[in-house]
Amino acid sequence: MILVAAILAHAQIDVASVEPLQVDFAGTRIIDGMIVEPAPGGAPRTWQIEAEGWAQVHHRWLAEPGSKLRQEIATRAHRLEITHMRLLEPDVTGVTSAGVLLPTALIDGVRAQFLGTPGPADAATREDSAWSAILGPGGVTSVRSLRYLRLHLPGGAVDFDCAPKGTWCPGQGICRATPAWSLLRRGDGWRLYSADGKVRTGGLHEFKLVMTPARAEPVAEVHPAVNVRWTNPYAPTVRLNFGAPVAGFEPCAIDGGDITRDERFAGVQPERVEGVSVSGEAEFFIPVAPDGVYLVSLLVGDSAREIGPAQAFAGVGEPLQMPAVAAGDYDCWVLAGRSANRAITVRLSGEFRLVAAQAAPMMFEVEDYLLNRGWWVSTEFDAEDDLPL
Repeated sequence: MILVAAILAHAQIDVASVEPLQVDFAGTRIIDGMIVEPAPGGAPRTWQIEAEGWAQVHHRWLAEPGSKLRQEIATRAHRLEITHMRLLEPDVTGVTSAGVLLPTALIDGVRAQFLGTPGPADAATREDSAWSAILGPGGVTSVRSLRYLRLHLPGGAVDFDCAPKGTWCPGQGICRATPAWSLLRRGDGWRLYSADGKVRTGGLHEFKLVMTPARAEPVAEVHPAVNVRWTNPYAPTVRLNFGAPVAGFEPCAIDGGDITRDERFAGVQPERVEGVSVSGEAEFFIPVAPDGVYLVSLLVGDSAREIGPAQAFAGVGEPLQMPAVAAGDYDCWVLAGRSANRAITVRLSGEFRLVAAQAAPMMFEVEDYLLNRGWWVSTEFDAEDDLPL
């Protein structure tokens, strides 16, 4: 057995043991075991990793005939991540599952809010796209297709995020790490687990389960649904114009810029001919929510003069050199923007005339396992570990 001391005196999440897995929330045991089925033939090798910003990071590895297993258990005071990857060779099993056990005595009688399909349905109440129910006999005893779970425990509410990549991975089989999750009341406890029933020919079963104290947002708003299917463009959630008010756009100002008009369109749509001309440096703010990475598009151009080249920066990477736009033409300068405190700061320098701007969400902060960090907290894996990242 590998025992782990409490993280910090004020921590809400403590890993009491890794093998067997035991996790406490607000001083109460909330996870009392790990599910891995079919059961491995031996015990994984377990060791601890140092990772900046994390109190504990434990890696687990097991290679045996028919399968390979990699797990990471990472925690800090207010966050637990369990990341799982298992490679199963053909004909090892037809169904595989993995997850955690929640104690029956703790969960029975608890009010839960969740995204999923409750059973029985008449024991739950629909609140917009989320459900609310009492768990246990006489209430809801199963939740299928579970994506997000909030439990209102005596020591405080806790969230389990079963789909931390959010709506960018819209369904099982569309992209990696999108298993089907369930919460089921069984004899050994409440099983919170993911399952894959299509591994007869072999394959990877992987997931990340994130546990945190309940977020301020309603359950349905932690991962806002946006239009990101590959058949449609990124849909803007905010549009700004520079000059006179325009229907569907929010007015925006730039300090030091001069409002100018393009009279070529005066007889067609007079309110759309204004823009702000700048020589030098300027910045403006695009209000967005939630925080994350957005596709920022700037409509630029002037009827009488060439504009640009100019530099533009919106919080991602280095300032970009934007191309010149010929007199009488309009162009769209596109760059990635990252928001902070629900606003994207756009900085420009050079000669330009800005007519409008818009921002379309690409990835929200809570779903970022690509830019600010990776899927695994640490990639210090076993020397024989040849599973993909």
